[in-house]
Amino acid sequence: MHYKVCGRGEKVLLFLHGWGGSCDSFLPLINILKDTYRCVSVDFYGHGATRAKRVYTLRDFTSGVREVLQKENITSCAVIAHSFGGRVALDMSDAPGVNALVIIDGAGLKPRLTLKKLARKADYKIKKLLKKDTSDCGSPDYRALTPIMKATFNNIVNTRQDDVLGQIIKPTLLIWGKDDCDTPLWMAHKMHKGIKGSRLVVLEGGHFCYLDHAFEVSGYIRNFLNGVYYGVDGGGNMRHSRGGAYSSHAGVDSTCGIQNSVK
Repeated sequence: MHYKVCGRGEKVLLFLHGWGGSCDSFLPLINILKDTYRCVSVDFYGHGATRAKRVYTLRDFTSGVREVLQKENITSCAVIAHSFGGRVALDMSDAPGVNALVIIDGAGLKPRLTLKKLARKADYKIKKLLKKDTSDCGSPDYRALTPIMKATFNNIVNTRQDDVLGQIIKPTLLIWGKDDCDTPLWMAHKMHKGIKGSRLVVLEGGHFCYLDHAFEVSGYIRNFLNGVYYGVDGGGNMRHSRGGAYSSHAGVDSTCGIQNSVK
């Protein structure tokens, strides 16, 4: 995997982009956080400068990321993941070197069936049964993929990770756009409820809320990781990007929107 490294902080942030993105997708956050963190951002297979040489599974992507960490002699990091990157983050959440997870509009959960999705599936199955052309099935983005990446994409979306949530014991921060149509807000609440001790921030915007609110999101990340690494957390000791104290006893900080997990 091709990757970029910048910043010279003692702690490492590993950035995992979404499907169709690249290692530069997180630049707005990296440019803010690199003053205090060493930032490593990868190009997944078939993205950016990393070629796709075969059909991949989710575990292949995870293995590729591990190889990057080994090459850089990184034994400890916090993972910052968006969308598809969230799938990889969930898959590597049990790794000893992963100290914390920040999942932004993350994928990985079984989607709810809608009439539109059912109609698309029925259309595809009927055409396939009648041996008709199926090249016009699927979204425009899907149809634009190479055969290798189409097969890889199918492997990925058919991998469900709902059962992983209850096994995660790492500190986890979830950041979501309330109008996200790709990974809807109900997924955020399901992850929040399933991952014990997780926190949830809901922001204005959609699937790329971290781009719309880069400074605000970087502030949440800093505050969260300060708690993970230095214990500056709860009881009014943690400060977020817009000022004000956070109380771990209240359950919801009305000022910054961080919610403790449901007990």
